Formats: sequence, C-alpha cells, structure tokens
Amino acid sequence: MTRQRAPGPGPRTVALHRVDRATGSLFVLALVVAACGASIVGPSSPSGASAGPKVSSPASLSAGVPSNCPGAAVGPAAPTASSAPAGSDRPTPTPPRWPGTTVLAVIALGAADGEIEKAGNDLQAAADAQDLKAMWGAADGLAKMVDALIPDIDRLDLYCGTQAAASIYRKAFPELSAGAKQMRDSITGGNVNGIVAGSQAIAQGLADYAPVRMVIGGLVEQAIVQQRLLVE
Repeated sequence: MTRQRAPGPGPRTVALHRVDRATGSLFVLALVVAACGASIVGPSSPSGASAGPKVSSPASLSAGVPSNCPGAAVGPAAPTASSAPAGSDRPTPTPPRWPGTTVLAVIALGAADGEIEKAGNDLQAAADAQDLKAMWGAADGLAKMVDALIPDIDRLDLYCGTQAAASIYRKAFPELSAGAKQMRDSITGGNVNGIVAGSQAIAQGLADYAPVRMVIGGLVEQAIVQQRLLVE
C-alpha cells in the first residue's frame, strides 16, 4: 500500500520556518524595524538619549526656500487679520495665496503622517511577534498608501514655500515604497534575505522622511488658513 504524502506547506509557511532557522537574519530584521519605529515616534527625546536618526530643524529646512518666496517661512501659520493685537491700528498682512492643489496636497500629506507612524509601529510589533502575516499586511498597506500619495509631491512644487518639503518627500517616498514591496514580495516567496533588505530600505526611507515631520504640522496649519482664503 502506497503511503499518501501530506501536502507541502505554502510559501508563507516555508518562509516562517526559514526565518525561524535564520536567527541572525531575524535579529537584524527586528533591530532594523525597531529603528524604524523609533525614527517616527517624534523628534524629541530625553536629555542625553538618542532616539532615531538625526533630523533637520525647521530653520535648516527654511534654508532651502527661495529668498524671493513671500510668506514662505516653514513653521506655524502666519496670523490672519482677525488675530491682530487688540487696539492695534496696523493691519495684519494677509498671507500670499497658495495654488489650490498645493493646499489639498499639504493636507493629504499631513493626514498621512499618522498613518506612516502606525505602519512603522505595526511592522515593529509584527517583527517582535515573528508574525509574517502581519508583516506582509503592514508592508502591503504602507506601499499602497505611499504610492497613492506620490502624485501630491509634484503639487508641492507649485508653491515655493513648500518646495523644500517636496524634496524630502521625493527622496523618502520611493524608498519606502520599494522597501515595503520588497518585504511583502519576499515574505510571499520565502526569501529571508529579501525580507531583511526590504526592512533596511524601509528604515532608510523613514530616516529620510523624518525631517519633514518637523514641519508638516506647521504647513498644515498654513494650508487650513489657505482653505479659508480660497472660499472668501
């Protein structure tokens, strides 16, 4: 009597066994994803501690803004006329108008900042739990989100005050997209080296993305003011 062979494991099961055997690779992966999570938690850290990559300050980002760009300071929104000091006869200047598509792009990119942070945290948790299915889902979601946002980068170039941020996004987003896709596809194919390489690419993308987190909040505040100007 011929003995029936049990069906072989699927690619994700094979990948899990290979990652379990490749202890060194998994350790590198966990460290890299941990670094990703640390890099997007925020710019502040306890005194004397180093958390994540060094990020640029708003002042250094402002250095990339053309000097002939009116009202293009990187930071909180300029005050509107309604916020002028009480009793002051001097009117507060109205900020220069942005292109409408730039306003929408800044708001979309600002809203996505929290989702990018969540993706890094999800990858961290999945790596800690050695849960390849969760890692696959987090990487796939990150790739799709970033790809959907890439067209907004060109809209930032339409206004000189957001061009410095555009240059950061233009470097970081392709790295995040490529790394997330490499991790996702490598998990499907059971390629341990590809999983590690993908995680390293994500870490680099997040490190290059970190400086814009210092200024996107201020740009969103300005974009909200611009929304009001557009409907006046």
